[in-house]
Amino acid sequence: MVSVTTELENYVLDEELGRGDLTIAYQGHRKADGKTVAIKVVAPQFMFDEFFVQRFKDITRQTLKLDHPNIVRTHEVDQEENTLYIVREFIDAQPLAKIIEAEGPLPPQRMLTIARQIAAALDYAHQKSIMHGDLSAKRVYIGPEDHVTVADFGQTQAMVGTSLVKQGFAIGSPETLAPERVKGQGPSRYSDLYSLGVLCYQMLSGQPPFTGEVAAVLHAQAYEQPRLLHAVNPDISIPLSEAVSRMLSKGLELRYTTGAEFTRALTAATEGSAPVRTSSTAKPQLTGVEQAPVSIFSQPWLWGILVVLLILFLLAAGFVTVSAWVAWQSNASEITEAMPALPPTAGESNTPATQPATQPQPESAQVVLVPLTPSATPTAPSPTAVPATPTVTSTPVPIPTPGPPVIEANSPFTNLRLAHAISSDSEPEKVGTHFLPNNDPIYLFFDYGRIEAGTPWAHRWTWGDTELDIYEDVWPSSYSETGTAWVFYGPTGGFRPGPYKVTLEVDGEVVGTATFVVEEGGL
Repeated sequence: MVSVTTELENYVLDEELGRGDLTIAYQGHRKADGKTVAIKVVAPQFMFDEFFVQRFKDITRQTLKLDHPNIVRTHEVDQEENTLYIVREFIDAQPLAKIIEAEGPLPPQRMLTIARQIAAALDYAHQKSIMHGDLSAKRVYIGPEDHVTVADFGQTQAMVGTSLVKQGFAIGSPETLAPERVKGQGPSRYSDLYSLGVLCYQMLSGQPPFTGEVAAVLHAQAYEQPRLLHAVNPDISIPLSEAVSRMLSKGLELRYTTGAEFTRALTAATEGSAPVRTSSTAKPQLTGVEQAPVSIFSQPWLWGILVVLLILFLLAAGFVTVSAWVAWQSNASEITEAMPALPPTAGESNTPATQPATQPQPESAQVVLVPLTPSATPTAPSPTAVPATPTVTSTPVPIPTPGPPVIEANSPFTNLRLAHAISSDSEPEKVGTHFLPNNDPIYLFFDYGRIEAGTPWAHRWTWGDTELDIYEDVWPSSYSETGTAWVFYGPTGGFRPGPYKVTLEVDGEVVGTATFVVEEGGL
């Protein structure tokens, strides 16, 4: 039996709350002020791998900056001799797994309330480049009024690449593990969102898509399709079933790209109108004596109605035909009158006749609005031209053409690229500076170097003169000295047409700027 000392330097372990694959959870209190806290102690059998211990500390220290109402707050991570532990806030709440076990399938509206909060927590953490890695119903806590808090961000991620994986230790809950994780890939934004899809399926059906022996569940996650939700639970509408099924796609490109995008689809499916399904075996209820069907041809008065309708139809058709012929003749006459004069034949004068005084003259400096293309370059106005007042038309004002990225001399970031999609191996796709509006985020990829861990940095997104979002953080110690990183932004409701700018800042100074345009129209 694993034993852990009941007292640490600054904390006392009061009561064991539960045990997982990696840690043992305790309720404790802080010696300084008696504040109740939750303490998770890494099981002693994992302490032999020094690389894992250091990686666990580094990743957990990154989670200290997570400050979100739907994420359990982590206070510190420390090690005393052979005891590695995390101290976090103590929350009075039940795991989602216990609620589903006790109540069975949840109503769609309650599922939506819970899913929105989980999605908000994931999107917030992903903005800070922190993945959960092992999202499951055991790590989602439901408090009063269904307030959600998500725990244990990044802990499983610490095992990736260590000797523990080679020795067979699990790197995630099989029931919520994404197909690409089963095949050996590490935690990612897409795999976290897949796990969220599993939780929605579990909340609506009462169980995960795949259950049973671990090997069978992992095989099913990688290669099998789950039963459709509306087939498991007939109370689920088809649109809601399809939204969840999309998030459970084996291909990353088919899933929703952010938690916000997923919950928008869930909201539309839950709160919108859904088709009513009826059983194909249901029989109509009859009242009184069942009558034989009546043929219309046995009723003389119906024949009279049909004859009248036929006459009216023929009269209408004749009127339309005559009107079309008259209109055609009129147009033909107008076209003949408007025919241009033929070029002069040999021997005829080519000098134009003097124009009447009443003929309008063309404007000397008419403003023409030409739609921009990615390769178009604005033409400088002639210095001698006198601009005329633009004629008010319905033509939209052209959007400025974005220029190439600007990188300052002291910038640790280089090779800025904008993209409207990202591949499964985190490579930019749909690269450019002109994008059509949809609900997908815009990504900024960049190479980095010469930036020390702990350096304050930020990326700021603006639309015209309006600031949309700013993300401020310190450069993580877990990053290598050089490499490639990316940031993204996806506004609720999608991008509006217009000029956008994203700036990279280090120590409060702008070191890189990239501009792009979202054009009119849609995908």
